Amino acid sequence: MPRPPTPVGTWGVINAKQISSNPETWEAHARFRMADGSSKPVRRRGKSKTKAINNLKERLSELANEITSGEISKDTRFARICDLWLEDFREKQRLEGKSPTTAETYERQIRNWIKPALGELQAREVRARGCDRLIKKAQGKSYATAASVRSVLSSVCNYAVRFGAMDFNPVKSLEQLSRGPQKEIQAMTLEQRDELLAKLEALGRSKTHDKQNRSLGERVKPWRQMPNLVRAMLATGVRLGELLALDPTDVEAEVGAVWVRHHIVRVTGEGLLRLEGRKGGAADLLLGVPQWSLPMWRELAAEAGDGPLFASWNGQWQDPRNTRRRIREALDECGFGWVTPHVWRKTVAMVLDEAGLSTNEIADQLGNTPDVVERHYRPKRKANPASAAALEAMFTAE
Repeated sequence: MPRPPTPVGTWGVINAKQISSNPETWEAHARFRMADGSSKPVRRRGKSKTKAINNLKERLSELANEITSGEISKDTRFARICDLWLEDFREKQRLEGKSPTTAETYERQIRNWIKPALGELQAREVRARGCDRLIKKAQGKSYATAASVRSVLSSVCNYAVRFGAMDFNPVKSLEQLSRGPQKEIQAMTLEQRDELLAKLEALGRSKTHDKQNRSLGERVKPWRQMPNLVRAMLATGVRLGELLALDPTDVEAEVGAVWVRHHIVRVTGEGLLRLEGRKGGAADLLLGVPQWSLPMWRELAAEAGDGPLFASWNGQWQDPRNTRRRIREALDECGFGWVTPHVWRKTVAMVLDEAGLSTNEIADQLGNTPDVVERHYRPKRKANPASAAALEAMFTAE
């Protein structure tokens, strides 16, 4: 029976011989199995037999790393598999021209949840029970966190199965996540909207000077723009990152419309980016806006020049994270601690619903699917008012 070949990425017996005595020089050599299956002789020299062998081993290890660095097996630590999967995912996102923010979100789930729970296990040791404990722990924070952790974990396990490190994906055998009781949809009433805008106007005026009554100049600009930022969100229902990406070319006030075709994100190592498309790479929206908002849009476009409609104090794009913190501070000071930018989006949906628009029409405005609108933006209503009225005739009236 013929001897099996040396595995790819490994080497055979190391031999060494003295090739010179003055000065003393040794040469060590071995045959290395390359990625294409060929066997390559590798040689290294040294001033002694030990030195030559060590130099050769160092080179052979380098070659092995080059060939097997992306290889995984059932003995590979799960943390290493997570890293390889994330690297592969980032490259796919880049080639498809998608936003890097999804990869950043997945990296956080791996760093904060998956690696602490499963990272030091070998791939063969990752079992359904451990995955289930991890997902239930994440669900203790929120359904959204648990769903995200589960999705990433399942994708990593699929990657491991595809490359032979696992026999099956243990996440697929787990029961589906339960959303629990649906939270009440929070939206602002007409009175609350009027009150908030009045308080934001007053807050903006109060921010023009510091405690020593020194003028803050342009640094107060984002505070003074806050009321218009709220009006713009209530006139469109767009997300904050999409609103902050608007510039004068997106405003078509003469026809009463605004283009939503970019969004602002902060990417680690790259800073603020204004990316094409809406969040998630969704298609552009041309939204009609109410007549009461047209003077505001014209004013914003005129003041912006070539810059953002809602600029930072130095005329640059606003960071959504910083803007959210500023909004939180403003809302707390105004006595609206329960309100978030997402509440304004839900308020738009509520107003449209009260006006009798269909789920599809509301979905078109928000740039969501009808299913998402029904689940997250529209309060529960009687499903059959017309049927109930018809059923009144079921029996003889008494």
